[in-house]
Amino acid sequence: MKTEQYIDDFIRREKQTESNPFLSTRVMATIEKSQKPEVRKVPVWQAVVVAASIATVAFLGVTIGNSYVDNASPEMVMNINDSQIENLGYYNFADYE
Repeated sequence: MKTEQYIDDFIRREKQTESNPFLSTRVMATIEKSQKPEVRKVPVWQAVVVAASIATVAFLGVTIGNSYVDNASPEMVMNINDSQIENLGYYNFADYE
């Protein structure tokens, strides 16, 4: 019985507690403030570094790609017929659709 009386007293005290009328306003202001994106200006040097790194990567990619073309001899050509390896002919028939 003592536990039930303790619980009832606790509930009664909670019901008597008055809420702050400005609480919802403060909560909504905090939510709106957190949803606004912060506009941060990117430093010029950082933009230049990003642009230079992209240009460098593109240049290196083209250079590496051209190095394989230049080293290939035009006399050596590989022509592989893989029709027996991959039997994709079964999927080309209209009857199986």
